[in-house]
Amino acid sequence: MRGVNERFRLRLKLPSGAEMEAEGAPEFVEAERRAFIQQAARPSETENFAAGPGQGQPAGPPWAEITETRSGGIQLRAKPPGRTERDACLLLLAAAHRLLNTPKPTAAQLARWLRASGYPVGRVDRVLAQALDQGHILASGSRRARRYELTGPGRAKAFLLAEELAKTVSGTPRKS
Repeated sequence: MRGVNERFRLRLKLPSGAEMEAEGAPEFVEAERRAFIQQAARPSETENFAAGPGQGQPAGPPWAEITETRSGGIQLRAKPPGRTERDACLLLLAAAHRLLNTPKPTAAQLARWLRASGYPVGRVDRVLAQALDQGHILASGSRRARRYELTGPGRAKAFLLAEELAKTVSGTPRKS
């Protein structure tokens, strides 16, 4: 027989990268688990973006409108209005994953892309410190070989920023 104040804790991570953690009464934890599994069975906005057009999924952000690729590098065509270097980093990380098939660029690559986009950054690690704390980015490695990648929430934020920037670049609102 279970105690009245007995608490359960469950943490799940799917191969897609989706994670959930629940703690509380057994009924609550089970309800959260069911909801998570049900949500994971449906394609999310980030999965729709990753699949891209022509694969039965919506096109996602218009990366060709907001970025330019040159000799293995990438740059933003315009600065996101009212946004920081950190937001530009999120956009560049998402675009690099989609356009260059580089899900984990190095700090040196990211710094080069930021400078090409008009952000005179000295150290990328300082620019991304808050994004790391907020859980938008994961980092591995050290110094200039340090690599950065977007988490699920970071990818979602990058897509919203990309849509916002696309409206600015094209001058017209896009249909979703």
